[in-house]
Amino acid sequence: MRNELNPYRGRAVRATNRHGLSLTVIDLPSTATRQNVIVADEVWAEVDLGVIAVRDRHGLLNAHSLGARRGVLLCGPPGTGKSAVRAVVAREVVGEFTVIDVEAKAGAQLLTAVVEEAQRLGGPVLLVLEDVDLWCRDRASADAGLSELLRAMDIEPDARILTLACTNDAATLDKAAIRTGRFDSVIEVGYPGRTDAARILAALLRDLPGGRAVDAATVVAALPENTSGSDIREIVRRAVLSGDDGNVSTATLLAEVGNGRYRAQAPAGMYL
Repeated sequence: MRNELNPYRGRAVRATNRHGLSLTVIDLPSTATRQNVIVADEVWAEVDLGVIAVRDRHGLLNAHSLGARRGVLLCGPPGTGKSAVRAVVAREVVGEFTVIDVEAKAGAQLLTAVVEEAQRLGGPVLLVLEDVDLWCRDRASADAGLSELLRAMDIEPDARILTLACTNDAATLDKAAIRTGRFDSVIEVGYPGRTDAARILAALLRDLPGGRAVDAATVVAALPENTSGSDIREIVRRAVLSGDDGNVSTATLLAEVGNGRYRAQAPAGMYL
């Protein structure tokens, strides 16, 4: 429960580095849900284990020296739903949890201070680290972010803190950073298969004009390999913009798949 001593407890805040740690209350996106964010069931299962540990089983775990603190690292290529999963989880737990979204500079330089502040807030905390590969690489890179992450993740294993981190490239992270006890689960969020691609397309089309008449199987069959959920969303957006009065159809969707413009690519070479 929020009070004058803990004005941030139970709220969503962003941690930034403004000549020191600064917390600012933020609004969370409300449109993402487990129904429209299509990822493998194991992703939700691992996140739910973390929530249960710090919300429900912390007393039991800590009484037996097992530690309630949990870390989950989502890894995979861009556009596959990692950030969307993070948004869904944050929305689900805020109120019971304090949600702290840590921007990159604060993560690289002040993550220890963030964790210490999370402990002072009391109650369960969801600590969100986006794109950790941008500021925390292996020790060969002499990246200061690595030592900051290691220090922060080793503070108080009994703390009621669930860390949910995302990376596009887990291979760049030092093995010490992703061992059990720091990140207990490393889950790949990969490109959707045909079945999940069809579910993503159906969710996007459901309430659009003409959407229910689309032959989703034909559209999905035309998608090239390694098409992300973000790619499918852009295909649908372009079909809405190019269709008559915003109506989507199998033909407009296939045209957008075929022209490939849904994948923004910089031209090769230099302009002289």
